[in-house]
Amino acid sequence: MEKKQIKLAILSVASLLMISMTASAILADIKEYYPNAAETMIQLVLTLPALMGLIFAFAAGPLSMRISKKTLVIFSLTCGLSGGLMGLILGPLAIEYLWLSSVVIGVAQGINATMTLALITVYFSGEESGTMMGLQSAFLNGGSMVLLFTSGLLANIKWNTAYLVYLVFLPILLIVIKYLPHDQPLSSTHPKAANRSEKLSSAVYFISLIIFLFGSCFFVFQTNIALLVVSKGYGDATLSGIINALVSVAGMITGFRYSHIIRRLKTMTITVGIAVVGLGMGLIFFLGSLASICVAALFIGFGIGVVMPTGIYLAANAVKKEIQSTAIALVTAAVNLGMFVSPLIFDWVAFQIPDQDPSIKFMIASLILLLLAAVFALSRQFILKKQQ
Repeated sequence: MEKKQIKLAILSVASLLMISMTASAILADIKEYYPNAAETMIQLVLTLPALMGLIFAFAAGPLSMRISKKTLVIFSLTCGLSGGLMGLILGPLAIEYLWLSSVVIGVAQGINATMTLALITVYFSGEESGTMMGLQSAFLNGGSMVLLFTSGLLANIKWNTAYLVYLVFLPILLIVIKYLPHDQPLSSTHPKAANRSEKLSSAVYFISLIIFLFGSCFFVFQTNIALLVVSKGYGDATLSGIINALVSVAGMITGFRYSHIIRRLKTMTITVGIAVVGLGMGLIFFLGSLASICVAALFIGFGIGVVMPTGIYLAANAVKKEIQSTAIALVTAAVNLGMFVSPLIFDWVAFQIPDQDPSIKFMIASLILLLLAAVFALSRQFILKKQQ
């Protein structure tokens, strides 16, 4: 029974990991509400959680050696609830309050991203650990689907009411308090382990680099899809929320079928996942219809659903158990860094091209992803040899 309670607590937290994406559906509304703000400044509402997620995802690994993982999760859930309420109440007063809200939400996102995966390695092992990795991805995407769809509907009342979805942090906080055991930090149970000079392997750094580039490319979809939908006259924030929800639907289904998928794809899992996202981005540029955008969303959800858990699983198993949390934190930080720099890089590159069609960013992302898939395919033997 205790294992089931632990699963409930971990997967409940996992369902909130993409809640900051709810802002993607209201970016066009925020732009209209703050017409004097530059597009990059508006996109900070979505990218600041990624920046803070980067910092705190990486910090969470070493912190868990000194502070109970349960304490860290409770702190992060409190931050998520506070950040959401700040966006709801203070967001319409000044855009700076929205940025502050995003910063606090990012703290929650970073800690929870690392801790849900670290808790899996603590309480589960072997095939059960791999299954839990897939379930973590499924609940991440399933929660994201519900939250994105709900926030899109709430945005019809007024754009800031989309932040009402953050009230979901409250019941999940209570679940964690009740069901997640109080673990002892590593430095308390193994004093020497905390000071051990264990090193991360080159495989961890290479996987982190691939995940960073992957994150910077797939995030083009989240930061630009609402603006693209509105510019093409397809719909409003509600439609953008539905399209973003399709990413989560595909990711959720992929997560539940994860163990079956990796048995079929084996060492090609990450290569195929990256390539499928690249194809999805290409569909948006070359076809650009509403149907092609929906199909692309499904492709992107599948790709994220297989690449992220596989990358994290490989990184965790490339090092000794004592520093698995640090390896997980590095990969998690890498994807958050990629998401943060994504609009900065792609807005700059798109600005250098005379044609200001917003879909040009999707073409650039598509080309990079297909190249990245080829690079990983050629390098996977080096990366995976220690796991075989």
